[in-house]
Amino acid sequence: MRWVLLVMLGLLSACMPQGQTSSLGTPPTAPRLIEGGIVDGRIVRATSLSLALPSAPLAISRNGDNIYAAYPFQLLVYQNGFLRDSQPLPGVPRFVRAKPQVVVGTEDRLYVPGQGSFGYKAKDAVETRYGLFWLDDKGLNLNKDRISEGNYNFLAANDQYTYAFSGDALRLPDQTRIPLPAPVKAAVVLDNLYVLTPDAIYKLSPEGLQLGSIKGAFEGLEADANTIYTLQNGALVRLNLNLEVLP
Repeated sequence: MRWVLLVMLGLLSACMPQGQTSSLGTPPTAPRLIEGGIVDGRIVRATSLSLALPSAPLAISRNGDNIYAAYPFQLLVYQNGFLRDSQPLPGVPRFVRAKPQVVVGTEDRLYVPGQGSFGYKAKDAVETRYGLFWLDDKGLNLNKDRISEGNYNFLAANDQYTYAFSGDALRLPDQTRIPLPAPVKAAVVLDNLYVLTPDAIYKLSPEGLQLGSIKGAFEGLEADANTIYTLQNGALVRLNLNLEVLP
């Protein structure tokens, strides 16, 4: 039955006119940034990839060859532009985080593929090799344990470190406080830490030392191994790891 559903969804993706919506998602909104490019309504345009989704997803994230598009009670998994899996969600998705591993947040649960859902009401979460880090209104948690009280805004992680952002950043698992150059709106973690502030993008060492910056009013921050992606006035901007603009 799963493969019948996948085939039907694939046909729907191919046949639905651009801009049309269905009950699976929501009407198209402003372009959304993902790793390698943008999502405009149901159309994904990213590095080496062009894909038409069944409808505009409520949440979407990319990690390399894989795209995770979340709809009410359903997570669609695309690999190299082809629909590979459909997984049930425990509710209406609020966010998807594909890195380091996949986690989907609904109103009152977190879903991790291969593990099931957890009764955590989270405003952000990342699934890592250390476990599931998640935020609520009271602080930072690792699985069932509260590890730091405070008003944290969001998380960013790679295979080695997770950062929880407030006025500064708490680096995990060693619980080191990292100074920030200004209030941070978004971040990505590679060998170094890249943070988006209201008027610049900064490159920081894992300890918070400023290694470079580019001034400007940008929106959103994503990255792959070699490139930083952001938006400026709705247009995609590509930067190398030294924050120099790429053609």
